Amino acid sequence: MIRAKVLTQDRITLDFHGVDKWTAIERLVDVVIQSKQDADRQAMLSAVIERERRGSTALHNGIAVPHARTDGVPHLVAAAGISRDGVDFESGASQRCHFILLILAPPAESTRYLKALAAVAALGQDLNALDALKNASTPEEVFSIFEGIRGLNLVKI
Repeated sequence: MIRAKVLTQDRITLDFHGVDKWTAIERLVDVVIQSKQDADRQAMLSAVIERERRGSTALHNGIAVPHARTDGVPHLVAAAGISRDGVDFESGASQRCHFILLILAPPAESTRYLKALAAVAALGQDLNALDALKNASTPEEVFSIFEGIRGLNLVKI
């Protein structure tokens, strides 16, 4: 099986001003679609919304990881959004999420899916990287920050 890159520059957006978590999720699903992925928008959106309704995917330090396993994607794929204002992911904590990473995978890619989730959870430990991501001004800058974070290999999982 050929492994496509999980996260690419064209799947990074900084256009998250004044949105709620549902709009943020929908925008990230659209980012995946716009990057010419062979994906089913409705299947992706339904799976992520169903997962999010079971409980907030907000982590600590301003990170949210809406995610799902779905037949709506042919392989593991991620899209990232940066919000300087932060998005309320209704986690019960007062902290807003500035970094939102959508992770989608078909059911057959459970191992890679879990590795991607673990890598993002580890990101919460690197406060310098989180601050740099929050203040990034271009998708290229966000991508470069990702590549420089030790242990976070979302490009090649």
